Amino acid sequence: MKYVIIGAGPAGLNAAATLRHVDPGGVVTILSGEGTPPYAKMVLPYLLAGVMEEKNLYLPIPEGVNFRMGRKVNRINTKQQIIETGNGETVEYDKLLVATGGVPERPPIEGSDYPFVLTIRDLPDVQRIQRLLGGKTGHAVIAGAGPVSMETGDALHRLGMKITLIVTSNRVFSTMLDVQAAAVVEDRLRQQGVNVLKCEDIIRIGAEGKVTLSSGTALDCDLVIFGKGVNPCVAFLADSGLAVRRGLIVNEYLETNIPGIFGAGDAVETMDLVAGERKVNALWPAAVEQGRAAALNMTGIPAIYEGSLSRNILRVFGLSILVAGNGRADGPEIKVSSGPDFYHKIVMDRGVLKGFIFIGDMSHEGLYRDILQRRTDITPFADALLKGSFAYPRFLRRAMRM
Repeated sequence: MKYVIIGAGPAGLNAAATLRHVDPGGVVTILSGEGTPPYAKMVLPYLLAGVMEEKNLYLPIPEGVNFRMGRKVNRINTKQQIIETGNGETVEYDKLLVATGGVPERPPIEGSDYPFVLTIRDLPDVQRIQRLLGGKTGHAVIAGAGPVSMETGDALHRLGMKITLIVTSNRVFSTMLDVQAAAVVEDRLRQQGVNVLKCEDIIRIGAEGKVTLSSGTALDCDLVIFGKGVNPCVAFLADSGLAVRRGLIVNEYLETNIPGIFGAGDAVETMDLVAGERKVNALWPAAVEQGRAAALNMTGIPAIYEGSLSRNILRVFGLSILVAGNGRADGPEIKVSSGPDFYHKIVMDRGVLKGFIFIGDMSHEGLYRDILQRRTDITPFADALLKGSFAYPRFLRRAMRM
């Protein structure tokens, strides 16, 4: 059996390892569009900040796997079961996994092609920033105020750069945090000397590093970073016959509309267990689980993937932020505890936990995630959960009886 995996992220690597374990006689090939061995993209900000060496970034290739880097896939001929790469190579497959991850958004504005205007998603992006700065400091303008933008800003701030965040909405982390939670983060940013310009957009970038905003404000800078989100990498599937919405559409077995072709990771839409709808949840743990499940199904061993929880865990500018489910929601079943450097919020629906925001403390992340997944009544424990003084064994005994 010829197994081919497109993509060398957590989904692809874990799928390859599972295939080698379950079907040692099969031939497993990974096609990676990048020119390096596989690496952990989630820790790139630490490399940029200088707190991690590049050699510690790389991930092991499963034994017995044919890893082929520099093979960007241009097209899949699903009728003939042939993959065409950018260098003119063709690769045949019996079973295929699409695990191509995501690509950063880059608005088509004037000046966005200057060499000091970058996104940050891959190792070459970090290397370009390092070469551009050459050990010097200066002023970085960052478009966006989500996880990617904030982690990049934190990394550059550690290097001594002045940071300005350009935020389209009325608050930072607008897709993750409510107004009160965002205010806690914004207070910390001000304390750290970060300039936050809200309800603004970059409309033009000049050759000398002059950035013009929608309000007419002009900023002089040395570096512009676009970190306004990531989209599934599925454009190359346009004429393949595979069903795509925002991401590749798969069923509960992670199989596409074409038998024998599967999807996993940031490129696919799977069930969000809280929202109750299919969406792209770009999460490392979810990608790992999906890669394993997809591989089992590729070998003929049924493995249902029920779905994942949308969540974000990060530490930026000395502040720990943990968000899961529908933490931004308003309504009658909400409990909040807040202070100068912390904000705790839990959202319930008829006693069932639907989401939470914890700023300043993420020590019980696994516990809260488990409760969210169990979808059981937490009314007797809600106040303790909010304060972080929760007795999990007691909850577990109650949950097992329900």
